[in-house]
Amino acid sequence: MSERSWTAIVILYLCLIYPPFILSNAASEKSFIKGDCFYYRAVIISLLHDGDLLLANNVQDRNPLDGQLALGKGGLVPKHPIIMPLISIPFYLLLRDHGLLVFNILDCIILIVLIFKLNCLFFSRLIALITTILYATGTLFLDYTYNYSPDVFSTVLVLSGLYLVLKEKFFTGAFLLGWSLFAKIPNAPLAAVILLYAILVILRRVPANGGSKEYLNFSKVGSAVTTIVIFIMALMPLAYTNYLLFGSPVVTGYQRTAIAGDAPGEVLSVDHTDRFSQPLIKGAYQLLFHHYYGVVPTNPIIILAFLGVISMRKTEDRPKLFLILTLCFIQFIFFSKYNESQSSHFSNRFLMTFVALSSVFTSNFLSYFSAKYLPGRLNL
Repeated sequence: MSERSWTAIVILYLCLIYPPFILSNAASEKSFIKGDCFYYRAVIISLLHDGDLLLANNVQDRNPLDGQLALGKGGLVPKHPIIMPLISIPFYLLLRDHGLLVFNILDCIILIVLIFKLNCLFFSRLIALITTILYATGTLFLDYTYNYSPDVFSTVLVLSGLYLVLKEKFFTGAFLLGWSLFAKIPNAPLAAVILLYAILVILRRVPANGGSKEYLNFSKVGSAVTTIVIFIMALMPLAYTNYLLFGSPVVTGYQRTAIAGDAPGEVLSVDHTDRFSQPLIKGAYQLLFHHYYGVVPTNPIIILAFLGVISMRKTEDRPKLFLILTLCFIQFIFFSKYNESQSSHFSNRFLMTFVALSSVFTSNFLSYFSAKYLPGRLNL
């Protein structure tokens, strides 16, 4: 079968498992607007009803000075990125809150399909399918289908950019990587590493026959510069939003978090980035093994990914696999230092990209296992 047919099987499987899970949660009257989701929705409500991004009057049933809003030039504005609310406005207009759930479900389907396609770059389609089903069902991704998750949205952008770069579609990949920063600022180191990899691949391309050396070198440099320029251009909406809200293109809501002062009516601005002060070893251990938000207890399939890293063999895809391993390591270390890395209603949403990328190493272990014990059985 073609890869498109295998992708259709993945989507069909998701259409079988998602509705019962979502309906069971809805029947129990659980709200899918959890935690930060409330403030992302408030952005939509403020834009549609007030025509602005001043959120104090849109969060009246919450404390506006609990650290979830930012102190902007004109008042209390979003601390969190606004790209996901902007894109999901049409869904809200059609179905109100339920439209946001539909948006999130579509986002989750795209994410799982991206996991499948990413694994197909390295392994047989059957191996990729098995891994995708395991991750769609046995990880935090299933729980986050009943949500309005900025982390799912952010992970989709990172994986899309990575997949396109690995397919050597550098311009589109760079654009999506730029947007991934608009979705989540901590994506910056991931995007930088992927972009660096893209530039190295462009510059090390073996020239085809028929062109002069000077022309080919100029073409490679031109492609590399264009990739960088497209990435920078994709950052412009983020920079412009920061300028409108905070007066500087490089200042975000996380650097202007609004909290109540000691005096009545006093509003203070604090830098949320100061909360990356947890001891590294302690944070890493908790991210791995904490019973509630540790990635191993809540995503046990990831144990196969660790085995897959150990069983990595020398192949022509080894540089790409090391790129993915580096991205996993960077995100894990980054949030090991975060004091509030436990702020998730289930598992650890901050490591969602880490979990998604680990699927490649789970496939590597399954491929190694099948080659050793089931030769020829899983190589479709």
